[in-house]
Amino acid sequence: MARCGRCGLWSEYPENHPEQEFRGVCVYYQLRLREDDVFAQRKCPDFFERVPEWSVLEHFGYKMQRDGLGDAFKASTRAKRIAYVSLALSIGGVLTKAMSALFE
Repeated sequence: MARCGRCGLWSEYPENHPEQEFRGVCVYYQLRLREDDVFAQRKCPDFFERVPEWSVLEHFGYKMQRDGLGDAFKASTRAKRIAYVSLALSIGGVLTKAMSALFE
């Protein structure tokens, strides 16, 4: 289960922050949580285990790059499928044309 306090995308407010009601903010979803909710269990598909030596901005940049690569992979896979279907239709059209020319 995800816990915001352990996520690399969680940015904790400093002690002298003027708004003492909230403990911090999720950089990805822009959700502010109170003290009791920071380590509560929740389902978050974008939970990213904190790497100790990374800053929040480094975690966020990595997540954006990873998501961008995943989206690019899905788009290229879809384009490849469409290309194969187009190639099959083209070959089918050429064969149909050739067969009709042979039997005329």
